[in-house]
Amino acid sequence: MREFNYNKKPQRLSKIIAEEYPLLSYNAILRLIADKDVRVDGERVQEDVVVGTGSVIRCYAKDVTLKTVYEDENILVVYKPKGIASDGDNSAESIVFTTCNGAILCHRLDTNTDGLLMFAKSGRVATEIDNAFKCGYVVKHYTARVYGRVEADTVYSDYLVKNAEEGKVYVYPEKRAGAQLINTAVKVVGYDGDTTVVEVSIRSGKTHQIRAHLAAHGHFILGDSKYGRDDINRKYKLKKQQLTANQIIFRFPPNSFLYYLNAKSITLG
Repeated sequence: MREFNYNKKPQRLSKIIAEEYPLLSYNAILRLIADKDVRVDGERVQEDVVVGTGSVIRCYAKDVTLKTVYEDENILVVYKPKGIASDGDNSAESIVFTTCNGAILCHRLDTNTDGLLMFAKSGRVATEIDNAFKCGYVVKHYTARVYGRVEADTVYSDYLVKNAEEGKVYVYPEKRAGAQLINTAVKVVGYDGDTTVVEVSIRSGKTHQIRAHLAAHGHFILGDSKYGRDDINRKYKLKKQQLTANQIIFRFPPNSFLYYLNAKSITLG
């Protein structure tokens, strides 16, 4: 059971519950309402009513947890579905906190990218992993479906500039003020019509690196509204980018207390 105050503009109860329980399906939310498992200002409701600002909502849904892919005494790796933010309110981070208090988020995935998300179980571990990302000891592998035909395996090497005001990044072939060098390795898996399925690997990773980098070379990820084309996304009826983080590989030096992780295969099954 969870009770919370609703202080935004009036909207349907189902949408409010969806924000509070991002892992619940729309049909599951409607069942909660129909079964009178939701109260608004102390009254049980049985319809998807419009709820006004200042209302107190009590929901008797069971908290949904994220699937654990790997766990030991130092780290926790979970599967984050598309549509859920990595951090902030009602995020993967907040969900993990309910079962692993004190877990520290080690990196982020875009809201509409699904896949492996890693947490440290102590500050010491978090510091070691943060340093590993900076030194290139962590390699993340993704699968993606992109527009166009990628003719051969390649490594794109360019410069990325982040525009915080626009919430977007830009990729350039030459170095310029504020730019960071990025390298994105792309391996062709197969073709499907006018699209290509690829495996992508990066060390560390910058904001929107894979999405922007592939788009800059003419192969945007299908479903990506920010770096792709709306007409193509509508053609394929995709609203979320077809990008999944499916493997984490560690290459810690022998003197690291996390060196044992090098022998682990953390892969999305």
